[in-house]
Amino acid sequence: MRVTFFATDEKNSLVQNVSRDDFAVVDGDMVIRDFRSLTRTSETKLDVVVLVDTSESVAPHFRAISDQVSQLMARNHAGDELSIITFAGLRPNVLCAADCGGRETQQKLFALSPAGSTPLFDSLAFSAQYLAERRKPGVRQVLILLSDGNDTISGNSARSALERVVETGALLYTINPDKSGRDAKGSFALAEMAEATGGRSFWAGDAAQVLQSALDDLHASYVVTYALPSRAAGFHSLRIAPKHNLKLQFHCRKGYLYDEGR
Repeated sequence: MRVTFFATDEKNSLVQNVSRDDFAVVDGDMVIRDFRSLTRTSETKLDVVVLVDTSESVAPHFRAISDQVSQLMARNHAGDELSIITFAGLRPNVLCAADCGGRETQQKLFALSPAGSTPLFDSLAFSAQYLAERRKPGVRQVLILLSDGNDTISGNSARSALERVVETGALLYTINPDKSGRDAKGSFALAEMAEATGGRSFWAGDAAQVLQSALDDLHASYVVTYALPSRAAGFHSLRIAPKHNLKLQFHCRKGYLYDEGR
């Protein structure tokens, strides 16, 4: 089993140096302390997919959302790839793929008018498939979701959509455009989804800083490998727990799917 993770301290600051004695992996009901390897991640570049809610529910915040996506486009680093997917109505739409830094993309973005229902879970599942088809060695995949966290029409459930994102190994970063925090349900859903992948959740603000956070998390990441404790088919829960310093928090995906036919 191969798990990528990073650690933060009690101030939510990245921990740059982690040793085998700092943590244990809890895979299902099994506590793993003996690892085959612990190394710095070899991934050096990002493949970023920005998933943008353009439904009616975000209309009061859509100008701020557009501005934040524009910031992400401007901040994109050389060698990294950036795609933008929008969603409203019945299905998501790929606004641009891999290279989204041009003026034409910005014009398309600012021409959008929020309307229709919110297929959030279907769009997460679509984005997971998009990421899976683009996976490359040495590239860390990141999904940045700008939404209020509410779904009104999807055929996929929240759980099935999130499992598909988790299975890709991508980090999910969520940005809630509503600073008021009045919608507790949506805010909680965004935070829960991000944490399930090992990512983080943010309120509206400097979206470019979210991309910088993803870069920082990448550079502080480790990969731990260990013998698979169970070959039972299905979903296996996963977490990393501190052994001595209980103030450390380890960020990784919260599970994986095992197919006995693989």
